[in-house]
Amino acid sequence: MSPHPSGALADPAAPASARLSTAHRRVPQAVLASWVAWLALCLTGCGAAPSPPDQSAKRKIENVMQSYSRAYRSNDPDAMAALYADGAMLLPPGHELVKGRDSVRAFWSRGMEAGFEMATVSIEVSGDAGYVVGRYYVPPDDEDDAETGKYIIALRRERDGVWRITADIWNADDDDEPEQPGDSTGRSVALVDQVRETITQSP
Repeated sequence: MSPHPSGALADPAAPASARLSTAHRRVPQAVLASWVAWLALCLTGCGAAPSPPDQSAKRKIENVMQSYSRAYRSNDPDAMAALYADGAMLLPPGHELVKGRDSVRAFWSRGMEAGFEMATVSIEVSGDAGYVVGRYYVPPDDEDDAETGKYIIALRRERDGVWRITADIWNADDDDEPEQPGDSTGRSVALVDQVRETITQSP
């Protein structure tokens, strides 16, 4: 068996024009093969384009925030604690720092505000770290007026691929104007509208 592919060597006795014609036939075939390989590669990679990594991460973080809201509104400290990393830190206003998932669970076990609403304003992601900026609203009750505030929640994607909260801090909006009798109901409606507008505009 010849060690050369069929047609690799032209007959020395053949006219020069014949040998040249044989060479010219081989070049387009090689080029065509390259184009076919390139096209196959393009078609393989041109299916449904995957979402950019940061967009995928933002969706997962937003899912965490939705779980946070559900757990809070359900007054479920175990579900809340499950959203935090082992060494997570909670920084409540007017309260000492709370560190560790078990301590976070104990903090939320003291009870959560009825009627609580929260809205994501923005989500930022860089690699395995991200944070959420948002607004919250607590309606008035027999003891306290309505409250609005803002929060920052930091998250990290851990080894198992799950995004968990590493730091959680919030504080109420300042209101220096003294409230007049009868203002509470109107102010509550305005604050609810603000939060719901934020929810509508959230990503």
